[in-house]
Amino acid sequence: MRFQGIKVNVITGFLGAGKTTVIKNLLAGVPQHEKWAVLVNEFGEVGIDGDLLKQDGVAIKQVPGGCLCCVASAAFSVGLNELIKQAQPDRIVIEPTGIGHPHQIVEQLSADHYRDVLDIRGTVCLMDARNLSDPRYLGHPAFFDQIDDADVLIGSKADLYDDSQEQRFLDFAKQFAASKSVIALSSNGEFDPAWLDLPRVDHNSHHDHDHDHDHDHDHDHDHDHDHDHDHDHDHDHDHDHNHNHAKVFKSQPAAGVTCYLKRDQGMVSVGWIAESNWSIDDERFEQFLALINSFPSFWRLKGVLRLENHFESINITQGECRRSLQDECSGSRFECIFADDESFDEKLKEIQKLLF
Repeated sequence: MRFQGIKVNVITGFLGAGKTTVIKNLLAGVPQHEKWAVLVNEFGEVGIDGDLLKQDGVAIKQVPGGCLCCVASAAFSVGLNELIKQAQPDRIVIEPTGIGHPHQIVEQLSADHYRDVLDIRGTVCLMDARNLSDPRYLGHPAFFDQIDDADVLIGSKADLYDDSQEQRFLDFAKQFAASKSVIALSSNGEFDPAWLDLPRVDHNSHHDHDHDHDHDHDHDHDHDHDHDHDHDHDHDHDHDHNHNHAKVFKSQPAAGVTCYLKRDQGMVSVGWIAESNWSIDDERFEQFLALINSFPSFWRLKGVLRLENHFESINITQGECRRSLQDECSGSRFECIFADDESFDEKLKEIQKLLF
């Protein structure tokens, strides 16, 4: 039984950056003599990406309910330890929540009890350069925390950029060059597997760069956001249990449908798991999409839904809509993420009225 020297990569990126696509492409090319595993830590309680990443011969462990403030949770540790002991992989790829701070994950992986077990390799950050003109992204601390902490910085979805967006990414990335092993553009989820074996660099020191580079947004960002806080709470994620920061509620808006609502650090996720007999007709689904896109607080919709005559895989942000046919599933599983505000409860009533 081998436990020593399991290579580990953390692949970060803000909501909609394309992490799942890149990881799927990497899993499709796992060397024949190697065994890989994936640990997915999502913000919401439903758990979406684990199902989307399923690949023959790859162990997937999904840990929903990732806290924005920290990942020092029992669920994360248990999931990681199960992968180590049961899958005995050569490499573990960790996909954190898109609105979390990756620094704590690497600190947890560096704990003494993993010293002879894990071989921490370069951390990757994917960023969609089209969001450099969106103050919501530039104003979110996690956006820059992910960039700061990365050894490999990738402008993802470059196939969708125009020339000015490509140049803007390259200009923006220059300020981070001193702490990056690779800065590159990626189209259609392409990623050089050799980048995964680049060494992990010490990112504990302050970076001397200007976060306001090339935009007018007044971004007052503290590099040490939560990095030095001693979060010692146990996130067992029993539903209806209030964590020190996160609040999670469970309800049943319709027969065979369970809704999970989570509020944490100014963000809210609402996810639904519906049995196979639930579906939404095409017209109401289009109305649902129009409704959530009309809310300035909307960040992302992701999951698999049963429409009238088929299942669809959906991944939607305010700036992008990706929909594709999905093979028959046992039911629907989808999640929306919003910025939390005092009007959200009313918005949720509108959403659920359309859905159910």
